[in-house]
Amino acid sequence: MKSRTAAVIGSHTATGRELIKELCSRRMYAEVIVLSESEVTYSHEKMSERIIDFRYFEAGHLGIVDDVFCCMQPSNDPWFDPLMVAAAVKKSNASQYLALSSMGADPRSILRLNRMYGEYELQLKKLKLPSLHIFRPSILLTNPDDFGVKESAAEKIMTFAGWAMVGPLKTYKGIRASQLALAMTEKALNGKFPIAAIYKSGEIENTKRSESET
Repeated sequence: MKSRTAAVIGSHTATGRELIKELCSRRMYAEVIVLSESEVTYSHEKMSERIIDFRYFEAGHLGIVDDVFCCMQPSNDPWFDPLMVAAAVKKSNASQYLALSSMGADPRSILRLNRMYGEYELQLKKLKLPSLHIFRPSILLTNPDDFGVKESAAEKIMTFAGWAMVGPLKTYKGIRASQLALAMTEKALNGKFPIAAIYKSGEIENTKRSESET
């Protein structure tokens, strides 16, 4: 299989930082392009940076790329519209788009956030991207020392209770950003190219590194 080029959006998020490291470590990726509004602290010989204003994002910012990873979830921030980014990716030559949603996403949910994520997923599917991967993680757990922040109360509870979450409850178990980054990379490299695939938190947690990379 020929080498690939990846583009990462959301480098300042916990998942984005872990994903950049994961992608740079893979033999299949010859180049990792980081699209960001500011410079990142991590550096690697495979990595290149493009500083852009996401309010004016378009396909030309991507250049020649195979896999686009968006680590930004939908929100009310006026400076970033994940659907506009996805629409620009559709106009590029990218073969895969990998996006973050959230556990519980449902356009008919009575909960506002779940409904927002569900509507986001519907709009992504309507774009008819060549291959769409949607990840629905539970609460993301980060290493506070890596980001200079205190662990949230929710993170502490999910970490403590994780041992008890088995079977159907495993879907609600907190998940490390590094594990989510691993799952996103593995799904991009498995050669399946689904029209639209959704991965729930349990499946994300169970994803293992491929034998060729161990």
